[in-house]
Amino acid sequence: MKVRLKITIFAVIIGILLIPAYFILQTYGVFQKEKVLSDYALAVDVNGKSYDALPLINSFAAMDKEEDNRQLYYRVDMSHIQYLFRIAYQEFDIKPSEDNPYLAGTISYQSTENEYVKTEKQYTNAKDFTTVLHFYNQDKEVIYSYQNTGKGDGQLVQSIIHQGMSRSTNGGSEAARDPYINVTTLFHDKLNIDVKLDVDEEHKVVTIRMNKLEARS
Repeated sequence: MKVRLKITIFAVIIGILLIPAYFILQTYGVFQKEKVLSDYALAVDVNGKSYDALPLINSFAAMDKEEDNRQLYYRVDMSHIQYLFRIAYQEFDIKPSEDNPYLAGTISYQSTENEYVKTEKQYTNAKDFTTVLHFYNQDKEVIYSYQNTGKGDGQLVQSIIHQGMSRSTNGGSEAARDPYINVTTLFHDKLNIDVKLDVDEEHKVVTIRMNKLEARS
């Protein structure tokens, strides 16, 4: 009987200890297959050279941890996601620079009348509304819509934890989880653009490569 009691007490103690351990591991994104790129510089490939992708922000971008067929994700609710479309449509110039020895320069985005992401308020009554994000191609056709709930939609948008970050909520704290859209899949399926990532772990650079896919028969 004493042995059973000791085992029960031991199991309870282990269970109590595992709860904060689980939260810590979750905060660092251990249980997800993606990671946010806050530890890397985010760049764009132009003729085999890497150029700083600003105003795209590394802490709003994510990629798969697994090396095979890595996907690119970006915060769906951030306005500068527009610049990924400009890269896809090559609406930019390059500015060579030697300021950063690991990057060939910066990207200068061209002025354009095209808006690739628009926000719409859908009212349910005179007071309440939901916000919907619409994504467009160069022909101004809607290619995807997302109701901005701050969560995944079960399709191209999923919740990704920013490893090492937490937020205060209702007197407690939880892992910083935000909605990211799968840019690789969206551009492949809707824009016929192939998106690849080159990861330089030594120099901490993730370079985005976009190429037009061959015409589909």
